[in-house]
Amino acid sequence: MLTSAFLMLSLLGHTLSAPTLLSRDNPSDTDLLLSCPGAAGSPNIKRADKCTLVNIVNNPDTTLQYNVGNVQGNCEGGTNPVMLTIGGQTTTSTTTTASANVGISFEGINIGGGLSSADTKSSTQSNSTMITIAPGRQSVMTMGVLAHSQSGNVQVNFGSRVDDHFIWFTGAVITQTVPTDQITFDVHETVCGTNALDFNNHS
Repeated sequence: MLTSAFLMLSLLGHTLSAPTLLSRDNPSDTDLLLSCPGAAGSPNIKRADKCTLVNIVNNPDTTLQYNVGNVQGNCEGGTNPVMLTIGGQTTTSTTTTASANVGISFEGINIGGGLSSADTKSSTQSNSTMITIAPGRQSVMTMGVLAHSQSGNVQVNFGSRVDDHFIWFTGAVITQTVPTDQITFDVHETVCGTNALDFNNHS
């Protein structure tokens, strides 16, 4: 009986001493993300070997809206329509957001494993056309870009002196939105004196 009791206490002590991811000493999501390759680094933890999007969920496709070039208007009080050229160029790029305020910019941070690992992260598009603008109206070219989106947690791998890894996961959910090459150009016309760059302006 004494031997059995000693064995049970030994096993219990071993279980209680095992590390747990719920420790108060866990690195914060901010520290974990700052340790990723390409990030600014954290003063609290060392640099990670790599960061990978895991537990991936594919979100519905969305259309990203951009204004292309400057607004052109027939707003000088005349009574005749005018012919003007609208358009220019704009750059589309992958965007990364977090479900919680982690207090960092994701610009330059390398998080692999998702769509952004395989797709182009930025591209420049240009287009122009000549249109007729009626008196009291203004126009700007717009561009709609089909985008794929994925969400997940970030797995952060740290190297050790024995080539082993300590692995952590962010609690915050990260969403990456990646533009495709499916692009549609259009003209957004509004009343002079209103905000022509507002996509919700239907005046």
